[in-house]
Amino acid sequence: MNSLRNELKELIEQKGTKLIDAWIGPEDIKEQILAVLHSGRHLLLEGPVGSGKTLIAKELASRLPDMKVRDCGFNCLPDSPECPQCKTAQKDAPIITIPGSKRFVRVQGSPELTAEDLIGDIDPVVAFKFGPFDPRAFKPGKIIKANRKILFIDEINRLSERLQNTLLQVLQEHVITIGNFDVEFDIDTILIATMNPAEYTGVERISEALKDRLERVKITYPTAEEELEIVQRYGVKTDKEIPLKLAQEIVEIIQRTRTDKDIENAASVRATLSTWNLSQSFTTLRKDSTVSVDDIRKAARVALRGRVALAPESPYFEHPVEYIHSLVDSVLNNN
Repeated sequence: MNSLRNELKELIEQKGTKLIDAWIGPEDIKEQILAVLHSGRHLLLEGPVGSGKTLIAKELASRLPDMKVRDCGFNCLPDSPECPQCKTAQKDAPIITIPGSKRFVRVQGSPELTAEDLIGDIDPVVAFKFGPFDPRAFKPGKIIKANRKILFIDEINRLSERLQNTLLQVLQEHVITIGNFDVEFDIDTILIATMNPAEYTGVERISEALKDRLERVKITYPTAEEELEIVQRYGVKTDKEIPLKLAQEIVEIIQRTRTDKDIENAASVRATLSTWNLSQSFTTLRKDSTVSVDDIRKAARVALRGRVALAPESPYFEHPVEYIHSLVDSVLNNN
């Protein structure tokens, strides 16, 4: 079986940017992403919330071929038992098939995450039965489970510095040390990590050592044309008609939040999709077949509530609902 890096390299050479066609964005950004992965490097996607960073990683995993491995938690190859469990306790572990879409291990970055979550820990029940140093007592963590899979860490900058340092051995040497067992285990994985732009409120830093091992590609919000294509492709499909002009106005409302000086944190594409979906529900409640301007108005007011953060210097800072109504009306009343 090829290494994960070789599998990705072959896919990229065969499919080119079509490999991530599910993500609607500039071709040059797609090329940057695929060039990083083609070279076998680890990827850091920096962009605002809702810009499709997770979609890119999941789409790449879904294109990977199915793989046959031992059901050991370490994903050992059928003919090459490598982990402590397969070499001792589970020599006859059953062979399973993992589809490409499941070759994806997600870690949600959080200060509460522990080294045991990433590397693994001792199962106290099994340890009591066989002893704490018996390989059967070890429960693999996310990094080990990502062997021969894509390791996706969302908001990697929210990991503690200690955990960021835990990743360094995997990124640099492609091995992980299983402490209690004094064992090193080869890890065949590619890390795709994400973080929000530095200007976002509450964004923490990545350590210099970790940053040096990641290739950073910046993603921005989609253009109006791209965002319209996104909602038309991924928005809920019902029997309710949304006229093109109203679809464009949905996009314009959300786009305005990204250029308005009153806004500190703008609305993402999720707000656009939410407005699109909610407007059809309001139409259904009216027992009509065509979405109206008023349906859009009601939907946008709901979708934006809680999704935008006003700047402290904004005259609307203490009146966010009034701001949302004003913004929505300024678009719909002028078009």
